[in-house]
Amino acid sequence: MKALTGQRAIVTGASRGIGLAVAQALAREGVRLGFLSRTRPRVTGEFVACDLADSERIAPAVRQLLQRLGPVDILINNAGTFFEKAAAETGLADWDRVQRVNLAAPFLIAREVLPGMIARRRGRIINIASTAALQGYPGQSAYCASKHGLLGFARCLAMEVKPHNIHVHTLCPGGVATGLIHGTQLGRRLEGQPMIQPRDIAGMVVFLLRQPGNVDLPELAMRRFDPAPQIRA
Repeated sequence: MKALTGQRAIVTGASRGIGLAVAQALAREGVRLGFLSRTRPRVTGEFVACDLADSERIAPAVRQLLQRLGPVDILINNAGTFFEKAAAETGLADWDRVQRVNLAAPFLIAREVLPGMIARRRGRIINIASTAALQGYPGQSAYCASKHGLLGFARCLAMEVKPHNIHVHTLCPGGVATGLIHGTQLGRRLEGQPMIQPRDIAGMVVFLLRQPGNVDLPELAMRRFDPAPQIRA
């Protein structure tokens, strides 16, 4: 497996949960880090404050971060928001916000970093999706739509950038122990059950980044009750 020391990475939503665990794991691997989030993460790296629900702010924020960090080898699209309400009761403003954070933001950030990756003919993009990208759940129409969209985007992007030696991966974990679902119906339903830990996701991210270029693992579903991730072609 290849070493990651000296590579540059942007991680979104790294102030807590999965993003923080990923940032800490990459720091241990010697990766130089840049962050996009509303609050500064507790990890050393360049930071540009950005609310990913503000689509107009994203591209300038990424450009500012790239000026400080330099060309990036790795993009971790982790930031996301969870929304839980029946479709018939979901307002357009709430629907739009979920799509902006979970779907539009990864697209806009990838669009900014891709020219540099293409020019250097190398790069890795990892999207943190959910099992909600693979199936539906009651009360989660906006969330599932955003994650299904993220997976569809990633599948197309993977084919477009493969000739440039750029790899796109999507992790689809279910039941992760973070504050994202705290106080929700989903959180109450999963209470007391075995949960995936953020460090487990971070370990899989590092595993993917260390794979040689001839290994293609586009999508991995991580189930709460299966200790081994299921590889999806």
